[in-house]
Amino acid sequence: MNIDAYDKAAAKAHARVVQRTTGALAIAVVLLILLPVIAAQAASGALPGAVLLLGAATVWLLFRLSSLTKRSIQTVDLLVDESRRLRESEERYRTIVTATPELVMIARNGRVDYVNGNGTAMLGAESDDFILARPVASLLGAGTSAVDRGHVLAALSAGAGLPRCEVWLSRSDGTAFCAELTGVPLPSPTDRMVLLMARDISDHRRIETSLRDAKEQAELANRTKSQFLANMSHELRTPLNAIIGFSEIIADDSFGPDGLPMYTEYARDIRDSGRHLLTVINDILDYSRIDAAKTELSDDINDIGDVISASIRVVINRAESAGVQLRQSIHEGLPPVVADTLKLKQILLNVLSNAVKFTESGGSVMVSAGLAADGGVDIQVEDTGIGMSEDELALAFQPFAQVESTLNRKYEGTGLGLPITKSLTELHGGSLVIKSAPGVGTSVTVHLPSSRVFRQSPGGQRERVSGFVG
Repeated sequence: MNIDAYDKAAAKAHARVVQRTTGALAIAVVLLILLPVIAAQAASGALPGAVLLLGAATVWLLFRLSSLTKRSIQTVDLLVDESRRLRESEERYRTIVTATPELVMIARNGRVDYVNGNGTAMLGAESDDFILARPVASLLGAGTSAVDRGHVLAALSAGAGLPRCEVWLSRSDGTAFCAELTGVPLPSPTDRMVLLMARDISDHRRIETSLRDAKEQAELANRTKSQFLANMSHELRTPLNAIIGFSEIIADDSFGPDGLPMYTEYARDIRDSGRHLLTVINDILDYSRIDAAKTELSDDINDIGDVISASIRVVINRAESAGVQLRQSIHEGLPPVVADTLKLKQILLNVLSNAVKFTESGGSVMVSAGLAADGGVDIQVEDTGIGMSEDELALAFQPFAQVESTLNRKYEGTGLGLPITKSLTELHGGSLVIKSAPGVGTSVTVHLPSSRVFRQSPGGQRERVSGFVG
């Protein structure tokens, strides 16, 4: 028998008890009223009439009791049906709340009074005991903005509705997730009750962030491409114009027959322009190979002092022409390093060239080398040049970018020097650290790790640190 049948049977049994009790009481009342009358009638000799009156009154009372009992049973049936509908409705909504994938919570006077199963799981709790009776405010994570936190607390304290807002909810393990929270007030004569509903939008936020990052990367790539095309248009056109123009002058004997000193000067300009053009093309090809991860190292044992001296000899004429003093300081007993000789020289030449390029006449460039704290080798190039701010330094590491200043606009370049230098240093397992300040100068440190260092073994043979065989 289901609960409705039990309710109905109990109601009918109660109605029968009421009927019997009421009937007995009614008969008793009638007898109490009519007994004196019957006694008087009996004394006067009219007993049959009294008995007839008593029987009529009893029949009428029983009829009225039967009618009242039927109405009572009908009322009980209606009440049972209404109770069943209420229970079905309550069960239906309980099922809906339990099955909904969102967090559903009832706050009573600012504390959790109910939370559904999915909400308990969303908050990382094994049971709702961890959540019930807690202040709702304690579930708001640190990522929730002050404005949204204020809206939530105001709604809870007033028992009012909460417009849709984004909050961070804390899990039991201390992590948090982004949720979209709304609230509606619940009627209560004594308490401030609010029904809160939250939807986890962490994945949505991650997708938005990924799309925004991808958009920014695409815009950056587009700007880089446009900047590259603009730079290359200038870098390639300038030497080509010089090569073509001076070649035409010489070929056409524009200033007279061959052998004039002016033609020799033009030939040098053609040579210098060709070398510059070759440098630009080599930079582009080098960066393309590095970017495609197709650059391989050809390791050899290198004396740092020899590499630095060779690099200085390449830029010494340019430094002297610019009025820049070049100095070097090599730590005594500095061990050799295992590195790709050409690429190590390319690293130093790029750093030295930039130092000379951006140092005004009368300034100086110091090249030093010594052991690092981790057992590796540090090669440092310090200049007294124009320096860079933090924003300019970040821009200098971007491929094809050039820092805007009144000085460097006088010089040409692909904007690939630092990116190539950084990539080649990291290819050796090292790091490139730059410190700079506008108007003070720049310090560039090329760090090679201890795994690249060779030391002299007790037997007189060189051995490479970190277990590499030399």
